[in-house]
Amino acid sequence: MIRMMVHLVLLLVLVLSTDSWARRIYISPEQKTQLSGIHTIFVSALALTEKGYAPSDHILSVVRHQFEDVGFRVVTDAAQLHDVEFHVLCEERKREQGTTRYGGDAELTNAPDRLWHGPACQLSYLLQGKDLGWIKEVHVSPDEIPLMTGEVQASPEGVSVFDHLTHALEHLDFPVMLLSEWGQTHRLVALLTAPETTPARQLLILDLLRQFPSAEALPHLLKLIQERQYPDEAIGALSGLGREVVPHLFQIFDNKDNSLSIRASAAKGLGRICRTAGDPEVTAMLREYLTHAVSRIRSSSDIEFPVLIEVVWGIGSIHHKPTFQLIDALQNRIWTIYDNSTEMKKLREAVSVVYRFMEVNQL
Repeated sequence: MIRMMVHLVLLLVLVLSTDSWARRIYISPEQKTQLSGIHTIFVSALALTEKGYAPSDHILSVVRHQFEDVGFRVVTDAAQLHDVEFHVLCEERKREQGTTRYGGDAELTNAPDRLWHGPACQLSYLLQGKDLGWIKEVHVSPDEIPLMTGEVQASPEGVSVFDHLTHALEHLDFPVMLLSEWGQTHRLVALLTAPETTPARQLLILDLLRQFPSAEALPHLLKLIQERQYPDEAIGALSGLGREVVPHLFQIFDNKDNSLSIRASAAKGLGRICRTAGDPEVTAMLREYLTHAVSRIRSSSDIEFPVLIEVVWGIGSIHHKPTFQLIDALQNRIWTIYDNSTEMKKLREAVSVVYRFMEVNQL
């Protein structure tokens, strides 16, 4: 029962929410233009121990290398011309922190943890001296820091902590996050398609393009899907573009030569558009598949489990009687089949949650 309630809440979240910029402060058209043209970055780094300042040269060097690796020019003298200021504050013990001035963003990846008081680095930027509300945090647990040997103890207090924080910074791809934040899609796409780009970075870029879509990425996403390079993730990014890509998604969804995994990703993308845009064309596509699927189910071998599960979730926000009747019929069919497989359990769970959600909305 508790699990069912959790899934009902998740469905409500899916129905009522959409991916957004998660912006904490309004950005004017002029500021957006300035962000999209950022090339030179002034970088500062500060390291604080319990007893005062610690050397921050290594931190500064790592941040500089990270930015230069994606094509930015970095300066460390504030008197030199620059387009934006980027600040890194690393602390041996993070000070108590309240909520951000621009609203809650605790659900965002690498957002500051208000309950964390251990070693941490916070990253932020200023555009012409103004804080636009972007802030990320990396931290390490004391358990990750080995006991100091006599040689290390002779070093200034906190040095070992900052070594670990610097290592964490090296593994946080904040320059790519900022390319998305600043609307520099052309650079994201160039990185996405560059042969030397690591798989981890490519997957991060695809996730950012899913959250913050840009029409500029469309041809490159279609090429990735065609070449079967991270097709599921590329389809997820493609779906973020909304109604414009419905024909492409439907072609992938309807092509029986594609794997079930790829077709399921396309169904998930169509469901996302169905929830956010209420597109009648997408609704008709999903209902047509569901109608056909219900009519032909006699045994488990008749079910395309990954695809059907995503169709059920996708169509779960439609509040009209014919669709409710289809879900009801599907529920009756799948519970008459003896099958305790993991796939069947997932399908039954999805159908039960959607059925209950629709039933409430029929009242």
